[in-house]
Amino acid sequence: MDKNALEQAILAMARDTELLEQVKEQPSRAPELLGVDQEWAETILSGNRDRLRAVGLNDGLTILVSRWFNDDLGDAASQGGFLVDDSLPVPDPDVPPGVVFAGGCSHVPDLLARPEIDPPDAVARLLEGYERLRRDIAAADPDVILVTADCHFQSFATGHTVIGTGAGHTGSMEFFKRGDLDLALTGRPDFARELAAAVRGAGLEVEEADRVDLDHGLIVPLRLLLPRPDLPVIPIITQPHRSFSPFNARRFGEALRDVVAESGLKVAFLATGGLSHWLDPGHFGGVDVEFDTYILKLLETGRGLDLCSLEPYPLLAHGQYEIQNWMIMLGLIGPGVHGDVYTYEPMEASGGGWTVVAMDLARARAQRPVAAGAGAS
Repeated sequence: MDKNALEQAILAMARDTELLEQVKEQPSRAPELLGVDQEWAETILSGNRDRLRAVGLNDGLTILVSRWFNDDLGDAASQGGFLVDDSLPVPDPDVPPGVVFAGGCSHVPDLLARPEIDPPDAVARLLEGYERLRRDIAAADPDVILVTADCHFQSFATGHTVIGTGAGHTGSMEFFKRGDLDLALTGRPDFARELAAAVRGAGLEVEEADRVDLDHGLIVPLRLLLPRPDLPVIPIITQPHRSFSPFNARRFGEALRDVVAESGLKVAFLATGGLSHWLDPGHFGGVDVEFDTYILKLLETGRGLDLCSLEPYPLLAHGQYEIQNWMIMLGLIGPGVHGDVYTYEPMEASGGGWTVVAMDLARARAQRPVAAGAGAS
């Protein structure tokens, strides 16, 4: 079902109480009266905000269906849960040419700095997932890897998402008493500036930074995953403490599609962070397994972009501010790409739900419809 059609149906009934009563009396007339099928009209009339949220309708709109259409002042018909609606078809994939790898992983500092604080079997499973992902990246043989992380200890001039345009980037985990865990990366300034120009051309704000000081957000995953030390890396740093917009994170990734496709480069994209993870006082150590499972199911079923339709508030309430890093990756690779969850480990001592996921680009390309009159490539 087209989300816009549902929005217009709700708004039409909100403006016209006679229309609302007509649909209540005869839901079978919904296609004629509203332009939506009977099942979705009944979903609206039932006040099922959870299912409406699952297709990307905003909470301000869906509250009409409970409190106003049904006079349900306590909003009792919905639980605020997050549903993966398997009744909706998965969009056709459209992975840009040149993208040879996409995946995501957590960047938990304790995994390298003091792994002994977490259960040894869980740490072993997590490290095994990283090793599988490292082999995937090596097999893809990229010319450059784009890596998203969120700002931890850096200070930038703006609140925008940052693209590292320097010839190199260095740093260590000295903040975690492990200055020996350091990293030096080779940059790709020319391509980085092209990416920034594409983002700016899409009407989004971006900061170019010649210097990106590396912290655990990049050091942990890249020490574990970088297939060779000279592979150029372009850091992309989100700043959720200054701005948080799932919609714009997706748009940021989408803005990169053409320049990646036209670059002639083999491009890998690694998203890092989370899943559920809180740093604010009183919440650290919490893990929201239920919501993490929802995210992973969306990825597994090729519906990852649905995350970008959620409002910031439910995401932040579940400790999902780092998910912006993944949304940029999802925006780049496009809809309908299924994820393979290598591991998921809820670890309270190190403070979150940690995961490793590979996006199945080969399956997506195999499933992409062939245009009429064109041969399979």
